Amino acid sequence: MRASLFWLSFAVAVFPLAAGSARGQAASPQAQGVCPWLTQGTAARVLGSEVSVAVHVSDAGEGWCRFVRVSDSQAWLRIEVGKSVLDRCGAEGTALKGIGNEAVRCKATTPEGGSADRISGRVRSMYFALTQSLPDGAVPGNSPAMLEDALEQAAETVAGNLF
Repeated sequence: MRASLFWLSFAVAVFPLAAGSARGQAASPQAQGVCPWLTQGTAARVLGSEVSVAVHVSDAGEGWCRFVRVSDSQAWLRIEVGKSVLDRCGAEGTALKGIGNEAVRCKATTPEGGSADRISGRVRSMYFALTQSLPDGAVPGNSPAMLEDALEQAAETVAGNLF
């Protein structure tokens, strides 16, 4: 009897979201603090410093993660995943090989009117977009070229996790 209670309490402690998902409830940003497509450590490497994360993912696997540099909230990385076409790079983008299907890199405009880098693509029936905003001069400890490579590596990780 004690062993059964132990395993039951262990399962409830370790898998609290499974009960909500089984009832068809969507995961909320408060209930789910882990991005399913990219780790906080990888996002920290992309942004060049420690990050915080906000997550919203539906039971269908669509949603977003937003990583923000702790020391500078103007530096962030947003990942969006959905079954319909997301805001993508157009003909002005540069095609990327080895990152899902139809991956393209381009410059984008942030909601605040600033400049950002975007990589968008598709894996099977899921579309993804990574948008990175780094204000001028906000590159601690890493060169801009290293951060560009890190963004492409992050896109490879996202595509791999969607596969």
